[in-house]
Amino acid sequence: MHTRSSIQKHIAQVGEKVSRWRTWAEAKESQATPLLQENLPSGYSNWFAVVRGHSIWWIYTDTSDGGVWSSQGMAVTGFRIAYDESLAQKLYELVYEHIVKR
Repeated sequence: MHTRSSIQKHIAQVGEKVSRWRTWAEAKESQATPLLQENLPSGYSNWFAVVRGHSIWWIYTDTSDGGVWSSQGMAVTGFRIAYDESLAQKLYELVYEHIVKR
């Protein structure tokens, strides 16, 4: 699990799926400190979150024409796994690599 894609796949395969409906403001708040956030022009967005000592998340929203949203807000879906120090470290290394490439 050394790439963004492999970490994402691992979390989605073994993690617990959680979906919540959020207002637009709440959804924006949940994206306040994303790790490795990707925003596509279509309206699809995904990112990672680390809750130190508790869990690691891969989260996405889809506000495209086929996505799950309304004028009131959107569905925010995530997969969570128990906190893993080595996986968290790898995510932080990927963040650092991403920053250096800019």
